[in-house]
Amino acid sequence: MIPTPRTLHIVLNGVTEDSRVLKCAWSLSNAGWEVLVVGATATGISDELSIGYSRIIRLPLKIVITKEHAPFLLRIFGKNETLCWLIAGVLRRLRKYRRKLTEKLGVKSEVVVPNLNRAVKLITPVALDFAPDIVHAHDYTALPVAGAIVEALAKSGKKAALVYDAHEYVPGVAHLTKPMAALYTKIERKYSKSAAAVLSVSEPMNDLLMDQLQITARPTVVANDPLVDGQEPSDRDLRDDIGVSPGVPLMVYSGAVAPQRGIQTALAALHQLPGVHLALIANPKNKSVMDLVASSPELADRFHVVPYVPNSELVSYLSIADVGLIPILHRLNHEISLITKFGEYMQAHLPIIVSDVKTMAAEVRRLGNGEVFIAEDVDDFVRAAKLVLADPAKYRAAYSAEVLSQRSWERQAEILLATYNLIANAAPTAKTHKPFIVSEAMPLQEVSLEN
Repeated sequence: MIPTPRTLHIVLNGVTEDSRVLKCAWSLSNAGWEVLVVGATATGISDELSIGYSRIIRLPLKIVITKEHAPFLLRIFGKNETLCWLIAGVLRRLRKYRRKLTEKLGVKSEVVVPNLNRAVKLITPVALDFAPDIVHAHDYTALPVAGAIVEALAKSGKKAALVYDAHEYVPGVAHLTKPMAALYTKIERKYSKSAAAVLSVSEPMNDLLMDQLQITARPTVVANDPLVDGQEPSDRDLRDDIGVSPGVPLMVYSGAVAPQRGIQTALAALHQLPGVHLALIANPKNKSVMDLVASSPELADRFHVVPYVPNSELVSYLSIADVGLIPILHRLNHEISLITKFGEYMQAHLPIIVSDVKTMAAEVRRLGNGEVFIAEDVDDFVRAAKLVLADPAKYRAAYSAEVLSQRSWERQAEILLATYNLIANAAPTAKTHKPFIVSEAMPLQEVSLEN
């Protein structure tokens, strides 16, 4: 039995905005695993953070702006991570449009995993030094990198098991071109066959993954439920932040904003819901958020945008509202998941208004904790909102201790830990839980950007 097992988590984002990665690292390290998370930074300057007992290293795994290619931009924006990610996003969109045009014109071009060689080159020495027992790939984008790292470890004499955490169903990822989706599917099938475990976020997703991955063993579900023990009282008050008194009807939406999230339906419904306010907890500088604000100046006194709060304070911050909204549109990945905010609203004891996407609509109907409306149908949203706001206590009554326990990350972490310990034949000793707080980023020595 391994007393102090190690796991390397790989994700191709900035980590701090990915609650699933943070929760996995926090729970496993509290349980006695030594955890190292490797994520991406857009600035070209590597840094290190921590959460609980876990280390987080961010490397320039998919940087677009480098000192070699854009010294002027890097000098201006090099220390502003938000702007770097924004510029990187614009350049990625330009590349996507170029790929689509190339496809339309029938011009054949080689399809490759973006930044694969770069990521493998930068992570390999970290992995060899850390010598993990498990390498955990977060999402399909990290899988080819993690697979290559496992192979590099094997060549060095260190056997590490691969865990593939399928956050999304690749055929349902709208921004992937057909050739890219086919390439990632090929990679998924290759590494899923050799993985020690495949994780997913829901049973409906498993129904699709069995054929997608061409596997016979059903993936293990580790749902995106919210952390309960790590929650703390919020330093902020949502109603104070937006200037709305107790007793005034308040609907809230928390999280990423884009047209497919359906906030425009809820905003339009405000015209038929006099006296009702809508608060958006999101990035105020997000283009979709700014478009929503600009689209309805006449609702400025009832439509409010407030910035994110720390994840550990979110449930507390939400709890002062009356209704939680999930008005998402019909998309394949929307149909098969219970998204994180569903559990967050539940832990905040909020009735939920959700569009008629398959999995979440079925759960709301089963629990009786909210109402379902037809996606993009403003009148039907108004009907659902009036029902909930007329008697919110009726819907809050669905939140028994057992129901909330089932929808907690603590329950999911038990599944994750049992899977890990079985794979590694490990018997770690649990530690005293540290708070669920991400530390400040500290610069590391600059990593070479040479190809």
